Amino acid sequence: MKHFFLTLVFILPLSLFSEAQEKETPIKAIDTLFNFADTTDLPAKNTKSAGSVLAQVINKAQHYAFDLSELNLELSESLDTVDMSDMLPQINLLAKRIKNRTEADSEYLSHRYIVGMENLVSTAEDLNRSYQKNIQERVDKLSQVGSKLNTIKSDSLFAMTLRDTTLIPAINSELRMLKASLKSVDSIYLAQEILAARFQARVSENAVVFLSLKQYLNQNKKRLDRQYWTKEINYLWEPANYTKVTNLPTVITESMEFNTQLMSAYVDRVWYIFLICSSILILVYLKIRSTIEEIGNQKDFASLILDRVKYFKRHTFSSSVLILLPIFLIIFTKPPLVFISILSFTMVIASCFLVKEQFGEYFNKIWFIFIIPYFLLALSSLNWKVVYQERWYILLSTLIFIGMGILVLKYAITQKSKHDSFLKYLAIFMIAIEGFAFFANFTGRFNLSKTYSVTGAILFYRGIGLYLFVNVFLEAIYLFIENSKKESDGFTSYFDFQDLQKRMKGLLYVFASTTWAYGVIWHLGYFDDFYKWISEFLLQDRTLGETVFQFGSILLFVTILYVSTFLANNIAYFASVKDQKNASSRKQRLGSSVLLIRLAVLFVGFLLGMTASKIPFDKIAIVLGALSVGIGFGLQTIINNLVSGIILAFERPIQIGDEIQVGTTSGTVKEVGIRASKIQGYDGSEIVMPNGDLLSQSLINWTLSDKKRRIELIIGVGYGSDMTLVKSVLEEVLTNERILKTPNPHVYMQTFNDSSVDFRVLFWVESMDIWIEVRAEVMSAIFEKFAENNIEIPFPKRDLYLKSVPSNWQEKVSKPGEDISPKMLDSGSEENSTDENKKSSED
Repeated sequence: MKHFFLTLVFILPLSLFSEAQEKETPIKAIDTLFNFADTTDLPAKNTKSAGSVLAQVINKAQHYAFDLSELNLELSESLDTVDMSDMLPQINLLAKRIKNRTEADSEYLSHRYIVGMENLVSTAEDLNRSYQKNIQERVDKLSQVGSKLNTIKSDSLFAMTLRDTTLIPAINSELRMLKASLKSVDSIYLAQEILAARFQARVSENAVVFLSLKQYLNQNKKRLDRQYWTKEINYLWEPANYTKVTNLPTVITESMEFNTQLMSAYVDRVWYIFLICSSILILVYLKIRSTIEEIGNQKDFASLILDRVKYFKRHTFSSSVLILLPIFLIIFTKPPLVFISILSFTMVIASCFLVKEQFGEYFNKIWFIFIIPYFLLALSSLNWKVVYQERWYILLSTLIFIGMGILVLKYAITQKSKHDSFLKYLAIFMIAIEGFAFFANFTGRFNLSKTYSVTGAILFYRGIGLYLFVNVFLEAIYLFIENSKKESDGFTSYFDFQDLQKRMKGLLYVFASTTWAYGVIWHLGYFDDFYKWISEFLLQDRTLGETVFQFGSILLFVTILYVSTFLANNIAYFASVKDQKNASSRKQRLGSSVLLIRLAVLFVGFLLGMTASKIPFDKIAIVLGALSVGIGFGLQTIINNLVSGIILAFERPIQIGDEIQVGTTSGTVKEVGIRASKIQGYDGSEIVMPNGDLLSQSLINWTLSDKKRRIELIIGVGYGSDMTLVKSVLEEVLTNERILKTPNPHVYMQTFNDSSVDFRVLFWVESMDIWIEVRAEVMSAIFEKFAENNIEIPFPKRDLYLKSVPSNWQEKVSKPGEDISPKMLDSGSEENSTDENKKSSED
């Protein structure tokens, strides 16, 4: 490229000279300089000089040189065919072997066999599809390169040659180099295009083979579905009509080899998920173990905290496994049966260490007595071929697990706790499904019987594992919360722990129930049909008036709103708990700002729900317009409270933990909600006050700036008391340690009452939390000091003057055992007594 810049420096003066000398015949000058390979490539007639045209040619040549360099760089990243050359023939061979093996085993096919083959086909097809994607990306890139090459080759520049090569040798040399570069790039492009086309043909051939294989497997699956509920072998009371040529040990050996291949193929397919899950399991175990050690070593209430921990204290690793296994059951897509069985075995083994802690000694014995039949039945489900010789073993297994269900049901009925109610329903499920399996086996439906018998046993044990998962998860949250606190925070109260469980249990039970129901549908073989039905139901377009909608969009919108509400409420809950722990420092509390966070989460959730469910915003505008009419008629109060809540969040006149008084209502702020706020009364009551009332009424916040409080006492003494002594005694009492020295306490002579001289005592305490206690201490000390110094605290007195007494008052007095009451004395003179005869005085 350096030659081009040198050429431009020396040629530009020449072009100016040519333009001055040959203005009359520019085309003749071009013809004099260049030859054209074809007359059709002649440039159009123009009025430019030969020098200008020559400069334009040089610039264009330089531009194309850069373009060809870029194209050459793109072509240098050729398609990686080393791996594909080995794998594509193997993929094709695997597909053919699967079809040949399925045809050979057509008499022994089962749903598990078909599903296993489909998983193997899916694994190979995914690999073939990844190669197809890489090839297609390369083909698209080559297509872009080809378009650029065609544009360059179509330019007349490449048809030009200098008539006199000695005139400007640099240009002639550069043109030759440019044409050679174009030819080289074009050759590389053609070679790579042919290579990509060849591998694309191989990938397409494999795709056709897989399509044919999937159709074949699908046909067999439909055939098995039709035979699923039909009689396959003899009734139980009839002679056996199936041949006993199948060697069960051979079938078990072949199934183990096939399961190993499936597991290996699945691990190769999702190895990164295995790596992530294993890493998470190790990290969770190490974190929980270190948390328990930190609590035991550092916390003042370690024994009390760890006494609430039933699982992690003794079985840390098993509990950690149970936390993650249900999640692993969900995140692995299209798993083979052997992988699901391994996860189920692992969950059962982990549950063995925790069952006694949760359900007691008796259920623990039942669990271990029946665990061996469970493992044997689960292993038999991994046989890919139908072996009718298993009929009697399956029949015995169903009877065993029916017996187990009856024992568990009796145990659950005699107990009264919540987890025993769960055991009761789980036992009823197992009895019902195992009873159906026994009936199916009895009537010759072998595959149906085996499927339901295996499902009943596996899902009973999995249900126990999922129930333990919920409790273990809650326990882990409790440990992390306790460990995150500072020493000064103490420990979570029992009621806080119970409230936390109530908030989290609902969501965890929904997750566990969904996972369990998914397992039932999957093991019974109805998952594909159920998924197809639910997809059609949710995604089918429906019309309401002129509006087209889908139930799936509505469900998605509601789900996102539910999740947003859950997050908003729990954020508010944990923020309020944290604020209560930081009640001494108002600046460290979020307080009413939590309301803004809740509104932001709800608003973002609403927008995400609208976007995800593809609900047009113009429809929402219509709804809001209709709501505005409703607001004008009946929603003024609700909107007023909502706006008031937002104002409270911005102005922050109250915070969670503040001591406030609104009218006659006083207490501690517990929550600032969207519509109303909760105030905990001093008598323990919870007052729900609309936010509008908090703004419209006079609000007294005792803790807005600080928590100090002034206490005022009115102390009355008798007129005969030494007032100097009284004041000194009161000042002495105010030297209490819990009374603040700044501001200073004061004692003032306040009022001369009818029967007393009143002193006004003023003093400050550090916190609103102790003012009642300190006031009681001060009043008790004043009473004791007044008694020591003979200072009289006056109280009302009444003197009664009698104008006359009954004549027989002596007889009444003389009666033995009869007391004289003022009423008796007054009864004889009641008629003669008037208001004027009575005089009262108070000292």
